This record gives sequence, structure tokens and C-alpha cells, in this order.
Amino acid sequence: MVDEMKDRMPELNETGIGRFDHQVGRSSAYQGSSKPKISLLEARKWALAELTAAGLDEEESMDNIDFLLTGALKVNYGMLRANLTRVMPEWLAERWPTWVAGLLKGRPAQYVIGEAPFYGRDFFVDERVLIPRPETELLVDWVLADFKKEPLLVERPSLLDVGTGSGAIALTIAAEQPKLSVTAADISRDALAVAWENRKKLNLQDRVGLIESDLFSAVAGQRFDIIVSNPPYIRRDGQDEMDESVVAYEPDLALYADDQGLALYKQMAKQLADHLNEHGRAYFEIGYDQGPALLKIFQDALPQAQVDLKKDLAGLDRMIRVQVDAN
Repeated sequence: MVDEMKDRMPELNETGIGRFDHQVGRSSAYQGSSKPKISLLEARKWALAELTAAGLDEEESMDNIDFLLTGALKVNYGMLRANLTRVMPEWLAERWPTWVAGLLKGRPAQYVIGEAPFYGRDFFVDERVLIPRPETELLVDWVLADFKKEPLLVERPSLLDVGTGSGAIALTIAAEQPKLSVTAADISRDALAVAWENRKKLNLQDRVGLIESDLFSAVAGQRFDIIVSNPPYIRRDGQDEMDESVVAYEPDLALYADDQGLALYKQMAKQLADHLNEHGRAYFEIGYDQGPALLKIFQDALPQAQVDLKKDLAGLDRMIRVQVDAN
């Protein structure tokens, strides 16, 4: 399939080399190459034609194409648009048919390029971990805002991220708040391997510990000042409401939970008091329709704690905070 797509890609003569070519790292050797050249504009048009001919949505396809181009070239959308007549770098032209073939199969663009943006940083991702979502940035915002407003009165506050996946939450918080000592836990060794790559990429090896743990199993007897988690919370019969690419490509272990998606919250609620320090805080991302149920679960498990829901930008309950000894 990829070879056939390469045969269909248009060939163009190379035109002017400018600042944009330097921005995307073109070498002088490539400028003199005799290989066929294709402009970014033509590569973009060709990819869109391939995707729409296969029946994929035009607007979504264009978004995915531009995501790949801006991510690969490390430029913003405005710079891409302003330089579409420039020649596509040789290394990218060689990969382009394979990447478009991935989109044709429904593979998420983040997995195609192996990268997802989160909180201003690019994280390595593949099918071993969930793709970080914008709503999870709001959870990070809440943790950081609370810490800035009410810093914990200990010399080195500790944070545990339960179910870290790619490490996006733990590594972002560590990068944004150097005062915190961060531990990132996951039951999946595959996910921890991805988090390890991102920890190395962000040069946080000395700041963030990685441990294999089924919820709190590997931290028995340990307490933390902050606990944060974006656990699996989709009910197992909820696939009809999900994007096909999520169902097909993202890991089941990180998506689904029993008991209408509430099982892991219930387990953590029962153990939270054993793992939070005095005046500690716990933060969880939740499903948009789980707020009332989880409010009751955490209030019943921790009757002395203050439990608060927080909405996302669409006005839906998407986060919950549990503050021990808050009163």
C-alpha cells in the first residue's frame, strides 16, 4: 500500500531556499540532491486527496495532515501556511506516504508521528499509552494553582501520580514546580517504558521516580502530600460513544474500568487515607457524567475530608479534589 502511494505522489522541481528551509533543518547536501522534490503544499493536497477519496472527513483529515506537518517541522500553523510553497525536506518526503497510510487506517495522528503536545511540551507516545488530552491539562492547572496558592509546609513536598501512562501529568508537574518530589506509578511495564523515554527527553531523571504498581500496591506504608490520577474510567459497554480510532488503537488497560467505570475510584477512595499526609490533597480526572456518584464515593470513604468537583471549559464535571483535614 505504501509503495503504491509513493508512486502516486507528485514530483516538483525545487524552487527557492529561504529561512523556512533553515528552520526545518535542511542540509546543503539535500539542496543538491537529484531525488524528486515535492512542495509542502503539494504534499498536503496529495494527502488530503488520498484521505477524502477513502471516505474520511475532509476537515478532520486536514487537521491531521497539518498536525503531522507542524509536528514534524517544529513550526506553528502560521509559519506552515506562510511557507507551503517551500520544498518538503527529503527525510519527511520519504516518510510521508507511510504516515498518510497510517491515517488511512484510522491510526491517530499522534501515534503516526510518535508525539503529542501537552502543556507546552511534546511527549513521545505510541500504542502502549493513552494520548494526552487537553482536558487533562486542566487537572494539572488545578494541582499547580493550589500548590502556588497554598504551598505545603514541608521542605520537600511529595507527589504521587497513579496510572502515569506516558508520564505527561507527573513530568509536567515536576517541570513546572521544581520544589516537588515526584513519583510516577503504573501497572503496565510497557507504559513505564514510554514514561522513561519522556523523563529522559525532559531531563527529569533526578526529579521523577518511576515504579511499577497496581494503584498503591508498591507504596504500602508510604504517604504523599499530593496524589493525582487520571485512571481508566470508561464503562466497558461505552464503546458506542467513543471515537473508532480510540477503540482500535489506544490501550484497553488505560481506558476501561468495571462497575460503570467507577471501580478504580472506589479502590483508591478506600486507601486514600493511608497514603495522604496530614493536610494532603488528591486530584482525579473523571468522566463527564460521573461527578455526583464520585462525590458520594469519596465523601462516604472520607467523611472528614472536603470534596470538590470542578468543571471543564464545556461546563461538564471533569475533575474532583479531596482535601484531608481541610477544615
